[in-house]
Amino acid sequence: MILELIERGGPVMWGLFLGALLAFSLLIIKAIPIVKLMFHYRRLDQLDEIAELLKLKKFAEAKSCCLPGGPLQKLIDKGIDCIESDYSLESIQDRLEMIYDDEIHRLESGMSVILILGEMMPMLGLLGTVAGMIHVFEAISAYGTSDAQALAAGISEALLTTETGLVLAIPILFFYTLLTNQIDTIAKHMRYVGGFMTTVKRTIAKDV
Repeated sequence: MILELIERGGPVMWGLFLGALLAFSLLIIKAIPIVKLMFHYRRLDQLDEIAELLKLKKFAEAKSCCLPGGPLQKLIDKGIDCIESDYSLESIQDRLEMIYDDEIHRLESGMSVILILGEMMPMLGLLGTVAGMIHVFEAISAYGTSDAQALAAGISEALLTTETGLVLAIPILFFYTLLTNQIDTIAKHMRYVGGFMTTVKRTIAKDV
């Protein structure tokens, strides 16, 4: 099926299918950890328990309440370590911000490649169509338009690459948007946890 489409559409079809293969592979690689994180982070009920334990200076117990893996656990672990070491509020904020930046960069790595590939698909398809139409007009100039059926078949094959490019681009960009939205949600959770840890530090400082 694919080889038949490539034969009909010309060399541009190789670029379309190879680009789509790379894009869908990256989507799967990115989706697996992101979906796992969203499953773990559906509820953040542990934060209230962590706050109470930190106020009682039960740091080991507070760490044991952390969410299972991922960037939120790193933020909470670092926040607890900083509070236990009695770091200043500004120092805690700086350290949590560094973790936030690193984790967001890790989550977003590769997403720009998926976006570029998705946006390239229609353009590659159009390139193939333009190249095919050039061949059609060259044939018209050489042999005339006496064979309308052959002419229609040539135009149909020329348009095949544009159709293929659009068919491949739509799911790539759709799933890219879904993953981007999930990353934004995780980033919002991380900002919330960062604010939570600094609030706990302020509360403990007032109580001292």
